[in-house]
Order: sequence, then structure tokens, then C-alpha cells
Amino acid sequence: MAQTAQKNIRFTFEQWKRVEKEAEKREMSPNQLVVELVMEALARREWPRTEAEIHLLRSAMFTAQAIIRDMEKAGREEEIEQISRNISEVAPELPD
Repeated sequence: MAQTAQKNIRFTFEQWKRVEKEAEKREMSPNQLVVELVMEALARREWPRTEAEIHLLRSAMFTAQAIIRDMEKAGREEEIEQISRNISEVAPELPD
């Protein structure tokens, strides 16, 4: 069995009631729910963190594709390459 540490965390009464209610739905102890949610949050700290960020990313990619198509039709390929280089310098590659 893994070694554990006992720590004290303060909750308001309303917060703890909410934790208890959710733990009951999941058939687990409130303490275990808190631990699991914290560990999940720490594991998911990488971007994108929320559905809103994912939606924003998809919208930006769609817009960029539409702009690139228009620029290609106008014969502005060199500008597209320059923009891509500028983005690569400022923004790191997204994780797979």
C-alpha cells in the first residue's frame, strides 16, 4: 500500500457540502474525490485547458485556412511563407 500524508485543507461549509454531494454521486469518499480532482487538474494543466480554448483554436485554424486560400489565389505565396516563419519564431509547436 502506498504511503500517505495527512494534510488539512479548509473549505467553507457550502464548498464541503458540494464536495460531499458530488462524492456521493460517484460512490466515493469526499476526501478521495478531492484528491482525484486535484491530480486530474494537475495532469491536464497543458494547453488547451478548456473547451472554450479548444473552440477558439479550431475557429482560428479555420480562419487561417480561409485567409491562406485567398492569398494563394492572389499569388501571395511569399507572404504566406514569411508569415509562417514569423509565427514559428513566436509560437512553439503544439503538442501532438
